[in-house]
Amino acid sequence: MKNGKLSNEQLMDLVISRLPQLSANTLVGASIGADCAWLKLGDSLMVTSSDPITAGGKNSGTLAIHVSCNDIAACGVRPSGILIVIIAPSDSKEEDISDVVEQASAEASKLGVDIVGGHTEISDAVNRFVVISTAFGIIAKDHPVPAGKAKAGDKLILTKTCGIEGSYILSHEHITKLKGKMSDEHIEEARHYDSMISVVKEGEIAGNLEKASGERNADGFKLCKADLMHDVTEGGVLGAAYEMAHFSGLGVTVDERAIPISDATREICSILEINPYRLISSGSLLIASDEPDAVIEALNAQNVRATVIGEFTDNKEGYKSINIHGKVTKMEPPEADELYKI
Repeated sequence: MKNGKLSNEQLMDLVISRLPQLSANTLVGASIGADCAWLKLGDSLMVTSSDPITAGGKNSGTLAIHVSCNDIAACGVRPSGILIVIIAPSDSKEEDISDVVEQASAEASKLGVDIVGGHTEISDAVNRFVVISTAFGIIAKDHPVPAGKAKAGDKLILTKTCGIEGSYILSHEHITKLKGKMSDEHIEEARHYDSMISVVKEGEIAGNLEKASGERNADGFKLCKADLMHDVTEGGVLGAAYEMAHFSGLGVTVDERAIPISDATREICSILEINPYRLISSGSLLIASDEPDAVIEALNAQNVRATVIGEFTDNKEGYKSINIHGKVTKMEPPEADELYKI
């Protein structure tokens, strides 16, 4: 099998179809395109999500905090706690483990998230660090929530730029392949993209914007202006857009010409011959909304860049992308991330 995430077909066949039936306390469980599980806690809701870091190298601790907290933020909820599992290879030194823990602690402190537990072990089952994090957040019933699915006609908004996490990882792990082929200034810029990997800020902003209509969902929760949000991880912007549409039972058209990309990311991807729109991008948040102007205005007011890059369509229109030359092509489902091609 290929390295990276399972294909959607494999995930459904090998994993999701084999899970037991959910109890009445679980409002949303495992599904393609769903970032988090939603569970009832009396008059409150708990949102939780797990994610692994397998290709983060020496920066695994930093990334582990953000990938799971970003999932919580993609539900419009501020994360409050996180558990971390560290599996280190047999040739690890004690300082390698303490470095990962110190990185995670520093990022958790910045976000105001408690590290409440986890597990650490050395194992010959891995040849590099594997760090798995599980984050959670709790909201009261008067907090607005996303509708849970996009609607046909919703605009697709992207925050920041594409390829953020991938550029950060590649500038650290493959710097010898980049040196001399791009400017030192842009390499150094990408090596500091860890400062942009969190989407907690934009998720919280969008999640607090109540729909102008005052609508509520079937469980009585007020709805926010973001119908659905999804952080951009493995598979990049195009993969995340596909997952959102699939989860919502819709088609989607993404205009690659509208996707913001930094010069540093563009150069890295050109040199390494990978697709920036299919590159892992924690730090970018996709938002489906029928009130895009209000969402973008609120984000811009808090110095968060936001751009409309596409639109959700009726299911029969399928998945399409418009490339940089203006040609409409079929959008393929996400597979292994471009990161694994290097």
